[in-house]
Amino acid sequence: MSAEEDAFFRHGWHDDDERIDIYALFVLEDVPVADIEAVLRSQEDYGNERLWLADDYNNLPDFYHRVPGQPITPNPHTKLPLDPNWRSPFRGKTVEDAAEFLRSVPKPRKPLCKTYFAVLDMTLYWEQGYVLVCKILEDGQVQSIACAASCVGIFFGGFDRITWDESLTDWEEDGVAVMT
Repeated sequence: MSAEEDAFFRHGWHDDDERIDIYALFVLEDVPVADIEAVLRSQEDYGNERLWLADDYNNLPDFYHRVPGQPITPNPHTKLPLDPNWRSPFRGKTVEDAAEFLRSVPKPRKPLCKTYFAVLDMTLYWEQGYVLVCKILEDGQVQSIACAASCVGIFFGGFDRITWDESLTDWEEDGVAVMT
């Protein structure tokens, strides 16, 4: 690790509510590329390009950080257009499998949040325009709440994460999604 990286990481690496990273978007079923692009494009429309389409983490750039006096490294979110033949390596997997994948991503070399992620569930997306936002608890369990697809980046940016417990109750008891 370079002296710059050592200085940057001296306080440790934490995925907490204050940490802004890139967030994985998992596709666990066959989904048309056009629908995936629509979700990603909606993030661009709101200026919240925080989603990385989950694939091989070796395709994700190493951690970027601002070095004073040097150009800003671009955010490593997924860029459009996607390869029209792209297929998710997570087809047929579960939300728990997605959480396990995130726990295997090397840190600090990859800027991928290991606490929060999103899942594109086609039924939820087609019928209501929602994407699942998920939180991995310390014991490894995964909680999920529906979120307006166009606002996932805003949610992950911290706008509403501080009310996770309340939002989870609203979703589980009343079917109220976040950011709607």
